[in-house]
Amino acid sequence: MTAGWAAVPADLSVYLAALKLQRQFSLPTREVLVCLEDVRGSFSGGSLNSLCSLEPVNIAPFDLSPVPRTEQQVAKNGVLPPPNALDVQIVDELGVLVESTHAQIEKTLVGRSWGLYAGHGPDFPSPEGYGEDFFFSSRMRCSNALSALMFRTSLSLLTNAITKIPPIRYLAARMFPPGTGPSEEARRSHYFKYRLLAIADNKGAEPVPKVEVKFAYGGDPYVFTGVALTQAALVLLQGIIPAHRRGGILTPATLGEEFVARLKQPEAGVEIEVEVLSE
Repeated sequence: MTAGWAAVPADLSVYLAALKLQRQFSLPTREVLVCLEDVRGSFSGGSLNSLCSLEPVNIAPFDLSPVPRTEQQVAKNGVLPPPNALDVQIVDELGVLVESTHAQIEKTLVGRSWGLYAGHGPDFPSPEGYGEDFFFSSRMRCSNALSALMFRTSLSLLTNAITKIPPIRYLAARMFPPGTGPSEEARRSHYFKYRLLAIADNKGAEPVPKVEVKFAYGGDPYVFTGVALTQAALVLLQGIIPAHRRGGILTPATLGEEFVARLKQPEAGVEIEVEVLSE
């Protein structure tokens, strides 16, 4: 399984939101938008070298799901205001958003979690898991529409330059070899904060329940990866969770509430809050 900072906050927050909607309202989930609200950190040489070695791959959100889904079965849109032609999205509760740098990883991971929970009623409060019309997106918050457009354009140019132009890829790999990265002093000021908005599938009835999940870590994202891996290993070694009965390639969400409880321990240092916004 993967337990890095590009995986755990989104996947685990989706699980918690769907669980809250099911337990409190007995409703499946229609849409989840996870937003990287704030982050301070920097690339390591290892991450940059991984980027240099990437090859373009076209993968759909549910391609890793153990439950097959046809194109007709997958919801094409959510119920929140969609992104405009420049891929900038404005959501009242979250602000101005642009697609996250982790979007493809998070979409496929959440899609696999959807499939692992679908059809397993005894292990999840709802027989259909997250919901048949479940729609997920991953975004980053920007201060305004102009900064969102500039970020999206800059990131696209940088990624294409590193992955598709051999001289630039070679130069980047030589300048930042694996093992290089921010100093210990710099890492002390690093942190990240996620916010998630989940909307119930109320089949058009009003009011529509909404759930917010906040997931924050007051430390370096790379340190968080080590913390999450350690706690995930302890869950698998010491806990009794649905994943033990299923096996296979797991996701953070399949480690369930025991994983959440371990991450919230003072020694782990992760802050996780789940709140109903409206009913």
